[in-house]
Parts: sequence; C-alpha cells; structure tokens
Amino acid sequence: MLIRTASPLAAALLLSAVATSAQTFTTHTYSNNNLWSIDQGPNDHIRADINGDGREDFISTAPFNAGCNGSFAVALSNSDGTYGSWTCATFSYNGNGPRYVAAGDFNGDGALDIALSWGNLIYIALNNGAGGFNPGNPVSLDADASGLVAADVNRDGHIDLVYDTTNSSGTGASTLNVLFGDGRGGFTPGPVTSFTMSPPAEALQVGDVDADGHADILVTDASQDQSEIFYGDGQGDFTAGPTVGGTTTQYQLFDIDGNGTSDLIGAPFFSNGPFAYYNYLDIEWSHANRTLTSQHVQLKNCTGDGWPPQVADFDGDGIQDIVVAEAADCQGNSPYTLNFMKGNGNGTFQPEKVFYSTNDWIREWHVMRASHSSKPDLTLWQAQAIFTTAHDRRFLSNLEQLVLVNTSSGNFPACTPPNFSATGINNCGPTSSVGATSPVTFRFAGANPTPGRDMELWIDGKKVAQNFTHAFSHYDFLQQTVSLADGQHKVSVFSVGVDYSLRRDTFDLEVGNSVCPLPGGSGLNVCSPLQNSTLPASQPVTAYVRGRVPSGKAIVRMELWVDGAKKFTTDGSNSLKTSVSLAPGRHKVSYVLVDNAGSTWKDVYDIAVQ
Repeated sequence: MLIRTASPLAAALLLSAVATSAQTFTTHTYSNNNLWSIDQGPNDHIRADINGDGREDFISTAPFNAGCNGSFAVALSNSDGTYGSWTCATFSYNGNGPRYVAAGDFNGDGALDIALSWGNLIYIALNNGAGGFNPGNPVSLDADASGLVAADVNRDGHIDLVYDTTNSSGTGASTLNVLFGDGRGGFTPGPVTSFTMSPPAEALQVGDVDADGHADILVTDASQDQSEIFYGDGQGDFTAGPTVGGTTTQYQLFDIDGNGTSDLIGAPFFSNGPFAYYNYLDIEWSHANRTLTSQHVQLKNCTGDGWPPQVADFDGDGIQDIVVAEAADCQGNSPYTLNFMKGNGNGTFQPEKVFYSTNDWIREWHVMRASHSSKPDLTLWQAQAIFTTAHDRRFLSNLEQLVLVNTSSGNFPACTPPNFSATGINNCGPTSSVGATSPVTFRFAGANPTPGRDMELWIDGKKVAQNFTHAFSHYDFLQQTVSLADGQHKVSVFSVGVDYSLRRDTFDLEVGNSVCPLPGGSGLNVCSPLQNSTLPASQPVTAYVRGRVPSGKAIVRMELWVDGAKKFTTDGSNSLKTSVSLAPGRHKVSYVLVDNAGSTWKDVYDIAVQ
C-alpha cells in the first residue's frame, strides 16, 4: 500500500558536536512531534528499519501533530543520520487512531512488518520491502489492548504478538495474552496469564531476564511507577515474577554487564503530588535463579524525570555505559543535561560527564541506530515546561525532538549491518572462501526482527567467540581474530535476538589455499564474493567461481552479471575469475553456467560496496 506525505518536516539541523568529554554527538533538531507522537506511552512509538537500508526509522501511532488521524506515521532515515518528512499510512479503522505499535517479520520475507492495536482489534500492516504497507486481516481481541510487543515466545521460528489488557473498571485486574504467529502474517490465540497490578498494567518490553533462552516480558503499570517480570517457558506461557519500583517511574531492560541476562535499570522520580527527585539510579541485576540484586548508582545531581537511563557501549571500549538525564539541582530546575557514565566493567560506573545541555525539560530518550555505523546513537524530546505551582509542571511548549549521532572515537566494530535487508547478517570479512591465512579476522554485523542479544561465531562445530556487549536496538556485532590450521573449515555465524530468534550464515573457508574447488555435483561453487559481503570501494571486486556439468556434457560458457548487465564471459572453461570495479551501494551479482545441451545453472548473490 502506498503512503502519502502529510506535511514537510520542520527540521533545523544543528550540526554541532558537543564535546565536553570524549563522548561526542552531532545533533539534529526537529520541531513539533515530527519524529514521533508522545501521546500513549512507550508502546506508541518504536524505531525499526522498515525499508532495509541499515538504519532505524521512526514508526508512531496517531494522533500525530498534523494529520494521520486514524492511521500511523513513518519518518524514514536518510543516509547521514537525518530524517525526512514523516508520512501517513493511507488505511485506517473507523477514523480512530491506533494506540500501540510493534514491529516484526510476521510473514517471513525479511522485511519488518507493523502490528497496530485499534481498541479490541490488532491490524497487521505487511511491508512491501521499501517502507510501504498493505493491510492484512485484523485479529479480534477479547478486550482492548493496553500494550503490545512482538517476539517469538514459543520458539517455532515465527514472530508472535504479546499484549496486555486491563479491566475497564480500573480495579487492576489484567491479563497477559499471546497471539501465535504462523509465519505467513496470520495469528491464532494462545495462552492467557491473569494478574493484578495497581495502577493497571500498560507498557510491555521483551527480554531474557533469567537467561534460559525463552522470551520474558516486563509489564509496567499505567502510572509508570512499578514493573513486574513475567518469565516465559518457551511455549507461550508465563509465570509472574518479582515486582520492582514504587518510586521509579519505569524500568528498561538492558544486558548491563554483558553476560546474556536482561537486567533492569530505572531513574527514581515521584510525580504524584509535589515532585520528588532522587540522586541515584536503581539497577536490578537479574540472575538465572529468577532473583534480583539491587544496586544504587549515585549521581552528582538528581534525575530530572523518571524515564529510564539508556545502556550501550557508547565509547567503543567493549564495556557497557550509561546515559542519564539530570536537572541542575534536586528541585527540578534547569539546565537539564544528558550525561555519560563510563562503565568500569565490574558493575560500577564513573561519575557523569555532560555531553548535552539545554534549558528545556528533557522527558524521554532512547538508544537507537540512526546512522550506518556500529555506534549507538540517541534520540530524545525536550520542551519548555511551565510551572503553575511549586514543582508542578502543567504545560509544555516548543516541543523538539532530537537525534544525536554518535561521533566518538573508539574501538567500535568495523562491520555495519546489512543495507539490503532489514534482517540478516552482513559479512565484512572474510568475503572469500579461499585465500585466507591464519590468524583470520572475522567481522560480522547482524540485524534482527526483535531486539538484539548477542552474536556467535562457530567454527567446525565449536563456538569460538560470542559478543553480548555490542548488541543494541535490533543489532548485533562481532569482531574476532582466530588462529586456524591450514585446510577447509566450516564457519557459522549467528545473530541472536533476546527471544532467541536466530539469523544464520554458513560458509566453507579454505585456509592456506587460494584455489576455488569445483562443486561436488553439477552447478556452481561461488568462492568470492560470499553472499551478503560488504567490500571496500577502494579496490575492484574479485569474482571467482568454478562450475561442473553432468558427465558427458561440456561447458559452453560461464558468465558474470552485475545488476542485470553482463560484465564477463568465459568460453569452455570451468573457472571464471575476474575483477570488476563497482560503485558504492548495493549490487546483485549473478553467475551463469551453460552446457552444450542448453542446460543452465545460476547463482545470485547480494553484496554491498562502501
């Protein structure tokens, strides 16, 4: 389905890097809700790569600032970390806007689709691969959804939906409900878990809190002052776990210590009545035995609001860091700052360093991937706050949303996620199955249909490397040098989501030999470049392939095609090896083998040049 432009984006690009510490960002500013709506809470806007260019886009429910009534809005990323004008999807339901949104590859085509809740219905917007959507069949619910997330909760390889409901009387009676995906865009009702939360349940998050390989759900109440963990069993059933909070408005799930377990981090802030500010962060360390250990991380000042801190390796040292917003004092006064807290690698963090300061109130910020790099970026919104009584904000004006592109130097992974699909694995090296010499440096990046958990490298059936730290948003990264004996090795790399949804790439690697072997049977053996390879634009791409035809037949020719144009032909040879210069961007490389009986074999590979 086509989407139409609703209005031009009023964006003032403040290309200024704030450099009060080693942590630097380039700031892009957008006015008046032009990236996302802030009306419904954490599940009303998400960030996901919906057009397969390797960068996250904004998807938000209506009502939006100007239009999109009864629909949802999309702002697509540009190539430089900026965002274009938002657009409105052209289909709606009874003129009413959806409340919650989740992204997942619901029909298994590699593109991220969108699920939207309209009251007691969930609509599936199927992605055409370029960021346009076609409406699927609605799914009827027993009650209105209060929150919505996507994850494979029964480990069948298909993305499911999880939503919660709240008793309309406001008694706090709630349910956690599963819709099992069939991998073709359809859903059937699954288990229902009843629980009580007061105030009633609302926003949902997905993670793996007990590291058992099953998706868990974190439920936050409507006032955002407490959260409850629900442990999944890998079949779609959930068991209620600990409740945390009280003064903390909301927790967020991050693998803070990089051990594969989703921890909870929150910023205490009391908003019922006169505001109360706190000078610490609360971390709830998760354990495999389903217990939590609390830790308070002291701050120089106080949190300016209760939105949870964001966690990622922001400086490229392989250790998770924290970004937190603070006010100038413990009375909620400006300036408001975003602060970088460098991780020490032992569960402690260094004192804050300011990298962004404003007189406007900072209300919400997220870690994301806005640029085509392996560095975690940020987005936030800020506004002028008008106080009617002491410590009581009543009105907001001059709303702005910012995208902060990480420009810090550091040892960030060199490989970037694929820019030819919203999900999958990008191979930055080795990009040929022959010619490697030991030690071999492997560089991969993965894009997942759910938030990333880790990336794993297996060689000859043994896991040789795993990286939890460089997983943020939907992405995973791994860079590892491995000593290997001469000979052939079987290489497998996995990009793993928090629900253990897997993306896998496997290839043979010949160490100490630069000759491409013939295929075992009739057909082609492509040795270079490998599928989903990313190659430098500074040098020609080496195409190397061997062919075999059935006994009694003869090879007539082998051909190399790039983006639909023939580039090279051999006559009568079982080997094609040549170099071709390609412009930066995505390319489709095709190898063709023809025998004297007219039989044809063809392999088509996607590669990128940058």
